[in-house]
Amino acid sequence: MSHRKAKAFNSIEEILEAAMLDEKDAAQFYRDAADMTPDTDLKQFLLKLAEMEVGHFQSLEKKLEDCRAQNFCACAILASFDEF
Repeated sequence: MSHRKAKAFNSIEEILEAAMLDEKDAAQFYRDAADMTPDTDLKQFLLKLAEMEVGHFQSLEKKLEDCRAQNFCACAILASFDEF
């Protein structure tokens, strides 16, 4: 998992894309860790964490699609968080 330094963002799109990359990296980190452990319970735990990160990625991806559909409307993106 890369540890990128926070940077200045110019748009909601950039923020969502960066967050998606972090979720993708985290999922891969957990899958890699699962591949390296002989402990079955730990492996299942790590794979479950990877699944959760994939879910986070998918949620952010949906928000990015919503953002693009609304011409990057911050209000529409913020309102979509009320769904949870």
